[in-house]
Amino acid sequence: YSKRKPAYTSSVSTKSIILAFIFVIIFVVFIILWFSALFSEPKTPATADEVWAAIEEQGYKPEDITDRYYKNDSDAFLSLVKCIAFKENDIEFQFFEFNNTNSAIDIYGQAYHNIRITHNSWQKMETSYENKNYSLYFLDSHGKYNVSIFVENTAVYAYCDSENKYEINQILDKIDYLTSGNN
Repeated sequence: YSKRKPAYTSSVSTKSIILAFIFVIIFVVFIILWFSALFSEPKTPATADEVWAAIEEQGYKPEDITDRYYKNDSDAFLSLVKCIAFKENDIEFQFFEFNNTNSAIDIYGQAYHNIRITHNSWQKMETSYENKNYSLYFLDSHGKYNVSIFVENTAVYAYCDSENKYEINQILDKIDYLTSGNN
């Protein structure tokens, strides 16, 4: 009688093995993500001239609207260096260059929040990348395509009808803001 093992011993060890396996998998995933963030290349911010050229290359007419921001926001001159934009049909694109990263993050956050509140739904295609010096957010929902990006001291806010997202993406690709990491 004393040599009998309780029936639950086998079951407890199986549960322990499964829990240990899950813990190891989570730990490995965490380490991989940590190392990829630690050793990944930061993006190089585009210049206003590069953005201007990329917009023109797509056949649009960019404008320097920096003065409009200076007139509408008395504090804009403290951090805004340049704002390049165009609006044609349903496509609107704005590129901001600041003298600091925090202002770019603020614009990104405002645009991201506006996009999430206004256009988010269960029927969506949502993509985001975050890393050392950038965040990229794309939302295609209810026939509208929205973009919010910051790379170091620059930010982009753009939107259009979903059928024209290729136009925005071409500009972003030219300035290397479309995908994660530097290509």
